[in-house]
Amino acid sequence: MTAPRALAGLVGVVIVVAAAGVARAYPEFQLSRDQTCSSCHLSPAGGGLLSENGLATAESNATWDVAPEAAHGALVGPSWLEVGAELRGAAGVVDDRGASPAGFPMQADGEAAAKSGALTLYATLGIQEGHDVPSFFASREHWAMWQSDAGSPNGLFVRAGRFMPVYGLRLADHTAYTRRDGQTPLYGEAYGVAVEDIQPRWEAHATGFVHDPLQYSAETGNGAALYVEARPVKAFSIGLEGRYAKGDPDERVAGGATAKLWIAAANLLLEGEVQGIRQTFAAGGQRDQVVSYLLASWFVHDGWMLDVGGGQFDEDTDVPHVDLEGVDVNVHWFATSHWELLLTNRIQMIALGSGGPTSGYSLVQFHYRL
Repeated sequence: MTAPRALAGLVGVVIVVAAAGVARAYPEFQLSRDQTCSSCHLSPAGGGLLSENGLATAESNATWDVAPEAAHGALVGPSWLEVGAELRGAAGVVDDRGASPAGFPMQADGEAAAKSGALTLYATLGIQEGHDVPSFFASREHWAMWQSDAGSPNGLFVRAGRFMPVYGLRLADHTAYTRRDGQTPLYGEAYGVAVEDIQPRWEAHATGFVHDPLQYSAETGNGAALYVEARPVKAFSIGLEGRYAKGDPDERVAGGATAKLWIAAANLLLEGEVQGIRQTFAAGGQRDQVVSYLLASWFVHDGWMLDVGGGQFDEDTDVPHVDLEGVDVNVHWFATSHWELLLTNRIQMIALGSGGPTSGYSLVQFHYRL
């Protein structure tokens, strides 16, 4: 891979930042607030609509107390139906060989879940837009789920439909290298069947999937994903992951590991992930890639969280000076259980500055959960 191609990748991150984004769950809350993502979300993978415990957690984590239910309780309907929405936008400065102002919408999604005993039907509908992505209303997720213990965050879950196969840390920031250049990119949902077993001390997610032939998806292959996580003590977790996908352009075999450590005395969560990827092109040739991310999250005070992270992506381990390195500093203010302000900052380099110009951004995100 040549330096111009690496530079194109550098410019690409700026373009991706200035595109639609998707709000997901904050994995920083796992271990620091509860043991599993399913403790706070209807989905066993985390993200999306909150359970009763999730609403209480959102309220307790905010600066000001307000009713955490949808529309502050104004949309509370029958017990079997839950609805919600996510709105997000950003404004600030993007620097790619020259600073320039930027402002754009990021997310506008509606969500609904219908529950009857052990069965849940879940769907989202919103705007899907971005670089090389058609602009249209799309349903990123729609699935049916059966669980062995209705209403419990633990037990056996079986899902079928369109969703992101569980893999890795599931960071909310879709520009984090382990997401963008790993195996869970923005708009990477696929149709699949997942068998997921979640217990207080461990969890396992196995998914078989095929690419979406109708809606745009960043995942063009068919394959399977496996993520297994053990929590031998409440403050520590370690996970192993593996993934395979084969489509018209390429075949990818990936594997990696995750870890989390909660230091209660310091209100500090440390987490990291590393992935190795072998990509074989249908046109011939292959390359090996390595992508990693480390994140420290400090819960400064009620409603405030500081993230400091560092990431690395080696696009081809056989080609020197094409690796990317980035440093992130993000300040979250959860003003209420519905409103969040996020100051997000990144500095990115190629080969630690020797492979091309440095770029970066500083953006304020406005996030509203109905």
